[in-house]
Amino acid sequence: MTSTTNALPPTSLTWTPLTLEDVPALTALLNRVDVVEQSGEPAEEPSIREWLSMPDLDLARDSVAVREGEELLGFCAVDVSTAPDSEGRVRCQLMGTVDPARRRQGLGTELFTWAEARAAQLAAERHPDVAIAVFRVSGGRDPEVDGQADAATEAQANAPTDAPLTGGAEVRPLLAQRGYQRARSWLTMVRELPGAALPTVDLPGVRVSAPEDSEREATRLAHLDAFADHWGSAPVTAERWNIWWSSHTSRRELSSVAVDADGSVLGYVITSEDKPGVLHIALVGTRPSARGRGIARAVLARTLEAASQAGYASAELEVDAESLTGATRLYDALGFVRESVYATYEKPVA
Repeated sequence: MTSTTNALPPTSLTWTPLTLEDVPALTALLNRVDVVEQSGEPAEEPSIREWLSMPDLDLARDSVAVREGEELLGFCAVDVSTAPDSEGRVRCQLMGTVDPARRRQGLGTELFTWAEARAAQLAAERHPDVAIAVFRVSGGRDPEVDGQADAATEAQANAPTDAPLTGGAEVRPLLAQRGYQRARSWLTMVRELPGAALPTVDLPGVRVSAPEDSEREATRLAHLDAFADHWGSAPVTAERWNIWWSSHTSRRELSSVAVDADGSVLGYVITSEDKPGVLHIALVGTRPSARGRGIARAVLARTLEAASQAGYASAELEVDAESLTGATRLYDALGFVRESVYATYEKPVA
């Protein structure tokens, strides 16, 4: 791959796969992006190393980084699901970004082109008998001022179309140019701790507690059952689940499971600490057969109470704004408030 920009002669750039040796440089790049985009999501080297070590991510084939000398200017990686999603589609996630100081120079467009080609190839290799595949990419956060769209949204329509592959909403002109459409909206919701009193839920014959390590697989199976009817959800392999479960940011003592007398996990909350003092509620689920009993309310209340006692200032989560399970109503009732809206964009793989 070569650059098409006059500002950066092709001979000054190299395009090579990411390696684990790039962890420090990639972390620094993501933190430069975080400062400019004000997303409040700083990267840490252990988390980046875990991500680059994910099962089914072949860095040599599924990633590329653009460099100028020893400087990392941008990267992209593709993650193709190992099983079709709830709608029978192969999900091709495209991830990446460009250093804010080197944007509007054609790098994002070239990275995007490479990512789409590699994702389409990998989807065909993994799922030769599945006819439908989709590219999926983050469209960033909706700009808002007092609940109204920021004027920057309109300005983006006339902005240059090279932008980071993922990240802030400035990527949207490039997405539109490449045929992507908004497919889903996600609410970020926050609850201050300790906050209002939490409900007590009576669940006869059900234990609500932090999960034991021996309940790792039972919780994954509950997750597969709970998310089988969720939009765009694909089964999580045991290998990938194990990395999430044991991540250095995982806070298993603040996670919660509801377990019946037979040892079956009926519902769960999986948590992590991605920002100091903020408990991130990464996953919440209830098996369909156990819905309507207050399971989700019970595990969330237990997690929030434990986080408060542990000294956390707040808890946050993301929820599908179009969820049919009533999740947003539950979070509203538990004192979460809506903070921002993020978008997912998709287009079919030709």
